[in-house]
Amino acid sequence: MSCVATFSLFPLERPDQGSFAPYVARTIEIVRESGLAHELGPMGTVLEGDLADIMRTIKQCHDDMRKECGRVYLTLAVDSREGESGRMRGKVDSVGELLK
Repeated sequence: MSCVATFSLFPLERPDQGSFAPYVARTIEIVRESGLAHELGPMGTVLEGDLADIMRTIKQCHDDMRKECGRVYLTLAVDSREGESGRMRGKVDSVGELLK
């Protein structure tokens, strides 16, 4: 089964009230270490792989942020499908073909 998931974490109660960038960077380091195919977007991160690996990675990101932040908000959407892989890029490419 191939899963594509998009998630966003928001540190709501944090020691500083500056940019989210340091929190995003730490989250992306965890994602990179997972070995999952991923893509950082302006409002979230897309992952592709096995559902258990995706959920484990998102939990690690959440737990890391919770070490420093009193409150964390998480959004998650998952699309799972039998068989196919490479769907993260394929979804975007198929729309791009229609726009030519």
